[in-house]
Amino acid sequence: MALTDGIFSSIPGPLISQFGINATYVKASQNEAYNPNTGTVSGSSVEVPVKIVIADLKPEEMNGSIFQQNSPNLYQQSTVKILIAASSLGSYYPRVTDSIKYSQDGKTRTAKIVAINSYRGDSPIMHSVIARLS
Repeated sequence: MALTDGIFSSIPGPLISQFGINATYVKASQNEAYNPNTGTVSGSSVEVPVKIVIADLKPEEMNGSIFQQNSPNLYQQSTVKILIAASSLGSYYPRVTDSIKYSQDGKTRTAKIVAINSYRGDSPIMHSVIARLS
């Protein structure tokens, strides 16, 4: 067991549960298929109820130095950082094909994941995702 697992593993879940908002994590189907004749995509997604915390992006996150899988200056004004307790997704790791739906000012917002950073020891503790609002 990594030191991180013993000391920090129990912290994110209760904090995000207490201070977070209700949301729906949408796991994109891993076996989607596009039909060029009809223009439709087959396959179904799975929706998981979660609690999330929406946080501000720091300048060093916005220029790509922390979330290395994306190029610098990728983020826009409609880009948000979302924290998710790993326990709410089980053994599943977020993917850039997934999205998160939540309510804000009476409207349902959909945030498409563009970058992921998972904090972990031997097991995941928390996921921090950068997502673009549509």
